[in-house]
Amino acid sequence: MRKFKRASTSRVTVGTAVVSLALLATTGCSSSDAAGDAAQAKSVSMEFWGWAPGYDKITAQWNAAHPDIKVTFKQIPSGAKGGYDQMTNALTAGKAPCLAQVTYNDIPSMLVKNALMDITSYASGDTGKYLDWTVAASSAGGKVYGIPVDTGPMALFYRTDLFKKFGISKPPATWEEYAADAAKVQAADPSVAFGTAPQDAYDMAGLTWQTGTSWFGTKGDSWQVSIDNPGTRKVATFWQGLKDKKQVMNNGNAWDPNFDKASEAGKVMTFVNAAWAVPGVKGDLKDLSGKWAVAPMPTWAAGDLTSSNSGGSATSVLTGCKTPKEAERFAAFLSGNPDAVSTGISVGGLYPASKAGLDNPLLSQGDPYFGGQKIYEVFKQSAAHIPTTWVVGPTFGQVEADYSDAIGTGTYAQATTTVQQKTVDKIKSLGLSVTGG
Repeated sequence: MRKFKRASTSRVTVGTAVVSLALLATTGCSSSDAAGDAAQAKSVSMEFWGWAPGYDKITAQWNAAHPDIKVTFKQIPSGAKGGYDQMTNALTAGKAPCLAQVTYNDIPSMLVKNALMDITSYASGDTGKYLDWTVAASSAGGKVYGIPVDTGPMALFYRTDLFKKFGISKPPATWEEYAADAAKVQAADPSVAFGTAPQDAYDMAGLTWQTGTSWFGTKGDSWQVSIDNPGTRKVATFWQGLKDKKQVMNNGNAWDPNFDKASEAGKVMTFVNAAWAVPGVKGDLKDLSGKWAVAPMPTWAAGDLTSSNSGGSATSVLTGCKTPKEAERFAAFLSGNPDAVSTGISVGGLYPASKAGLDNPLLSQGDPYFGGQKIYEVFKQSAAHIPTTWVVGPTFGQVEADYSDAIGTGTYAQATTTVQQKTVDKIKSLGLSVTGG
């Protein structure tokens, strides 16, 4: 899934240091040559690799409406679970697809690998249709490297039946209330976990983003790495406390089989995640229909509405694609066609990056699985209160791998310190200018 708003106030930036990335990344064929090849062809066939639920159905919708431009969808593991390795291996072998799903976090690192094609000349007429920050996150050095698909506004998923059982009248509005509720549940039944502990960089990034700090920044042509910052340390201290007291699950997170098993047994009450988690709950935990609800993400101060974002992807054209014009057309269809957007929402839980898509009727309907709750109203509020401070760095794949390893062997604070240094070292190894804070 990850691992899989008007949000005009939120922004993810790729930073001015992407000029350095642009110098490292050059496309394998010129846009004019590729366009000429496409113009001479009577029909076009392309392959699209991705992992989001519903992409196969959207591809079928495209093919039905565009018989001369056939797209074949191939399901691959999510990028962090091997999907990006498959892409880069295919590029090396000269067998890469034309199109691929790439998360905003990973666009800079894919540029370093020379994996993405500049599609500015084809996409320039489409970029205004998407939220500004998603366009910025899909671009580098003033060039477009992907068409935004979705965002990941975060919220608290919670079990209404278990809240009633333990006498908790409402979902926690603050992290202080969250900790108090966790202590109350543990006192009543130590076998029940109130939530799930962060497991990797995606979890830590989403929680840190809410604090208004960022793991990366830029100064001139240099990257600045500040993973070990006050916001991350606040998150680390909070969750380490809950983890040490055994008030949260430490051996699974959505959608780990351990989480599913614990949920089915009534042994876990909440988890924090993004809008795209909705199909996972509904698909993996069918028997719990009517027992889950969605509330705003707890905040660090009473009365605050600050939320966060986790995930979100673009559709990129990979280096060497011979039909980039047609590839961009498909990408724009996937993100902006009303029927495609509806499929993305209903099947994949994709919260649209398309401005028009935010008015999709499905986002204002009650969901029977969640007791009829209009859950996307919660995500809409979340999306409108995401800090503008987050900067996407050039090595998120490395950050993810190192954080996962470090969390498994030490405390969150120790993991953060370790990943800080490893990230600085990794960026230096790429020949890019970097400072440690």
